[in-house]
Amino acid sequence: MNKQGIENKLLIKPKKLQFTGGVYTDGAVSNIYTNACGVDLSYLLELAGYSAAAIQCVSSDDAGYFLSIGGEAEDLSAHTWVNEEEYYLHVCVDRLFIAGKTVAGLLLGLKALIRMQGELGELPCMIVEDYPDIPFRAVHMCVFRPDDGSDKEESAPEYLKRMLKTAAISGYNHAFIEFWGMFPYSLEYAHWPNAFTKAEVEDLVSFAMDKLHIRPLPAQNLTSHAGWSRIITRQHTVLDQRPDLADMYIPGGWCFATENPKTQAFLKQLIDELVEVFRNPPYLHACCDKAFGFGSTEEDRTMSADILFAKHVSFLNSYLRQKDVRMVMWGDMLYSSMDALYWKCDEKTADHLPKNILINIWTHNDPGRKWQDVNFFENKGFETVYSPFMNTVSIKNMIALCREQKSHGIVQTTWHRPQSAVPYVILSGALQWCGQEPAQAAIDGFKERWYK
Repeated sequence: MNKQGIENKLLIKPKKLQFTGGVYTDGAVSNIYTNACGVDLSYLLELAGYSAAAIQCVSSDDAGYFLSIGGEAEDLSAHTWVNEEEYYLHVCVDRLFIAGKTVAGLLLGLKALIRMQGELGELPCMIVEDYPDIPFRAVHMCVFRPDDGSDKEESAPEYLKRMLKTAAISGYNHAFIEFWGMFPYSLEYAHWPNAFTKAEVEDLVSFAMDKLHIRPLPAQNLTSHAGWSRIITRQHTVLDQRPDLADMYIPGGWCFATENPKTQAFLKQLIDELVEVFRNPPYLHACCDKAFGFGSTEEDRTMSADILFAKHVSFLNSYLRQKDVRMVMWGDMLYSSMDALYWKCDEKTADHLPKNILINIWTHNDPGRKWQDVNFFENKGFETVYSPFMNTVSIKNMIALCREQKSHGIVQTTWHRPQSAVPYVILSGALQWCGQEPAQAAIDGFKERWYK
């Protein structure tokens, strides 16, 4: 097969791909060397077809990290690394060598090897140097109550693992898991009786962090959607079980009554437990979107809804900062040019919020290439991430805009259609890396290999 034919099979087109002649023949490889001591490479090596028992940890004076399968390490002391996620992959007839300036780069190189093995079958001898264009690459997954009567797809632990594996091998580095009444909080009324167990959540976190080396992040709406159920079910996780706690919510229970000290203590406890189970995550998504009726209790009416919203967001952010966790929130209540057809804060409200908050801008429509929401937030000093859904044109335009603006990243959503969203997650991952749309056959083949 010629170079063009090989490249057409690749989901992600590397920035540098040089074919050197010949084909890799692994034979009976017994020697695997790495200086990434303490990093569990066993699961990824098994995906690549090698036994973790063959790993030998060696010391090295190299500035970076390497993995050598079947031969000696290469001298990369003169190599100039572009960034922390760049990897170097050298495929020879009788050995494989992967390196990175950081462990993150090394791991992305190993995942690239795994990906290309599946795509090409027979590996040509080659040198690959590559890195992602966009730094923060996240998939967003939801966990819904399975028996709530609503139309949705599967979000049981085994399906979340499929998505985590799909995301990790296609180049993502973060995964938000949003719980809709399904996180096993110690307060029994704060979750549904058939919620995940703590062991199940810890297993998901371990699978992501220790095996796939993708960072799982918690997401929990701490302002609105306070029933933690899909609106069409008319169910409320807390109030259906404890109607005596109604004073912690606005009438109807859609938002929290944020001035109530009991509510504030409750939200702090939720944060504490999420942060613990997710092993002190660098980010927590507090959501805060679609805050219908916010500030409508008598206790809340001591100030305007705008001030109240800013005060509440700052309260959440301050508590998270104490834990060295960065708050993420949907930006629609502060500003949205496309989706917010209900109350939202005065645009000046955003001026008074802490600028460390990462603003997640979203639309399920195509924003085009001049999406004014981005400049609204970034001109005020916020970093932004963008969220498309199952819309190919929207995904392409958001990622192109993110690259042009040098924004923080992309959070690819799947919502209630995680299985239907798989091809879009794969497409989004590839575009975030290189900006080149893969062939549909490459997307379909990747899904068949890894979403299982």
